[in-house]
Amino acid sequence: MKSIKRNFIRTILSRLKANFLSIYNSRGSTHEIALGAAIGAFWGVFPTFGLSTVLSLLLYKIFRFNLPAALSAAFISNPLTSPFLLMISYHVGTLFIPTDFKFEYETWYQNISKIGYVMFIGATIVSAMTALLIYFIVKYAVENRRKKNLA
Repeated sequence: MKSIKRNFIRTILSRLKANFLSIYNSRGSTHEIALGAAIGAFWGVFPTFGLSTVLSLLLYKIFRFNLPAALSAAFISNPLTSPFLLMISYHVGTLFIPTDFKFEYETWYQNISKIGYVMFIGATIVSAMTALLIYFIVKYAVENRRKKNLA
């Protein structure tokens, strides 16, 4: 059982590394790459449950960002991070909408009618903050890499 968990974690980490490298090596302006990564990260953190690719494709038609960066960054949400992101979203939501309901990861979806609005507000804030942070990190990293490659 431990080897299965280790292999699962290695697989997730190798995917994250590959996604990061694909963002890092993308073509386009640093703004397009960073915007794509930010939009992908937004949908990855927001509880879209597998619709991040479709939503990124729809937004691509409007904003013209780096699509491979968006699709790669959407994998910020995965089986290891999803429980954490859902709990953080709920707790941030309770800062704006007080509730006496206790969040439990195992049963949250059964109580979505009681916590849905709280989670929506929290997820919007957490996703936006994550996207903003990702934008500046990716823009800085890509600019630095390009400067080093030119030197």
